Amino acid sequence: MLQTQRRYDDPSICQLAIFLDNRVGKLREVLRHLTAEDILVHAISVIDSADHAIVRLVVDQAEAAFDALRSAKFPVVLSELLAVEVPNERSGLRMICRALIAGEVNIQYSYPMLTRPHGFGVLLVHCDNLQTAAELLTDAGFSLLSASDLEQGPSL
Repeated sequence: MLQTQRRYDDPSICQLAIFLDNRVGKLREVLRHLTAEDILVHAISVIDSADHAIVRLVVDQAEAAFDALRSAKFPVVLSELLAVEVPNERSGLRMICRALIAGEVNIQYSYPMLTRPHGFGVLLVHCDNLQTAAELLTDAGFSLLSASDLEQGPSL
């Protein structure tokens, strides 16, 4: 996480992507390794095909999770995405889309968080240009979570 003297938090968070054989018990095995390291899963997305699955996870300790899964021989990569707090109103998701469309930023995929670090729902978003997306969302009044928000413990 980037930090400066004025306490700037990078508005992106790390996501783990794990490539698994599509077999019974493989996801449980991943979660068992994370639990053994006392790592909290904030979000999960599973995309499967006939033979394989891609599991995307957002956790409270991304580097520790990466190391634990790598040492357990799981094919895992880290990438960045944005965690946008969704306003408590009916048009919250539409407003997020509108802010991104204004800058012609494409959402490649998204999924929700299970936890609510500040009491609001959170949408995880991977875009074709994260920096521009972060600026557009912030300018539109949205709050973006940083890695430090995930380390503080969840509100469910």
